[in-house]
Amino acid sequence: MTINLMKQYVELTKKQIQFYLKKVLGNKYKKAYCDRFIEKYINIRYYNFYKNDSNHAIRKNVMEALKNLQEDMIITNIEDREIIEKTNLFFYYVLYFDNVVYYKDLQKVAEKLAKLRKKYLNKEEENWADTFACEMKKWIEKKNDFLASFESEEFYIKIKNYPEELNVYRVNLKHNVKFPMEYSEFAINKVFQTGLIEEDKLVIEYYQTGIQVIKDILRQNFKREYVVEFSDSILKKSNKLKNLLNIIDNSAMQEKIALKIKYEHFTKNKEKIYELLRNGYKIAVVIDNSFQVNFKNIEDLAMFRFVIVSKKQKQYEAICEQKGKSVNVIEI
Repeated sequence: MTINLMKQYVELTKKQIQFYLKKVLGNKYKKAYCDRFIEKYINIRYYNFYKNDSNHAIRKNVMEALKNLQEDMIITNIEDREIIEKTNLFFYYVLYFDNVVYYKDLQKVAEKLAKLRKKYLNKEEENWADTFACEMKKWIEKKNDFLASFESEEFYIKIKNYPEELNVYRVNLKHNVKFPMEYSEFAINKVFQTGLIEEDKLVIEYYQTGIQVIKDILRQNFKREYVVEFSDSILKKSNKLKNLLNIIDNSAMQEKIALKIKYEHFTKNKEKIYELLRNGYKIAVVIDNSFQVNFKNIEDLAMFRFVIVSKKQKQYEAICEQKGKSVNVIEI
């Protein structure tokens, strides 16, 4: 079975924040309130959900959203006003331990928290800051180890920017597998592009692309998108398809990863491609000679995240006329 990358990483982060809040708040920790703060934070930090101002830095969006949530919770839980306010006060420092606000020395952040605990919670424990900093660093290492666990000495992805599309990147899986000298480069590539090997390569490619998406999000970059390879043969293997898509079955991943499919394969598997689209997956269709230029076909291109067309294709001019309208055209 494959691992749902974003789900696993977010779960790790939730456990880290729960640990943080329990350690900081002590007997002031109230799970119902903390869970709501955590959910709001995750939605902004990892899914970039915030309607007021998408141009703000994540830090500012988090602070504004949590302040609004605090006010909403106080209205319906006025008897717990103090606990809610103090939870929000200490929640801000989560940002230092989750790559939102950079601070070189996390020990000093822990010492600041120790002073705030004494001031606002009347809590003072010997060596609390040292122990707390050590424990939080372990959580950070655990999350870093999770990302690193998908690295491979044999395989790596090569990312190349599409022309004129500053934030759209083509992904190619490369290998460092050693073969005997008598095998030509052509023969080696042929092996990696046939049958089951091609389908199995997709699992590695999706894992490594998914990790790249998480790293982008951690850097607060929500604009980069990736076009990954896809095999039409896997559409006929429901279990294998489900296993592959499970890796990126998450709205954050789906927003940033498009599956590359030839138009010919789309026409032969329309219902299955429509199902992928209904389930939130993005498709980058590659125009080939099977595409007939007519009003309906041109109009239907709007369903795809990207339409990739070569300047050598006979349909090139007709498709490029749609650029900037309802169709995201990538010229190659």
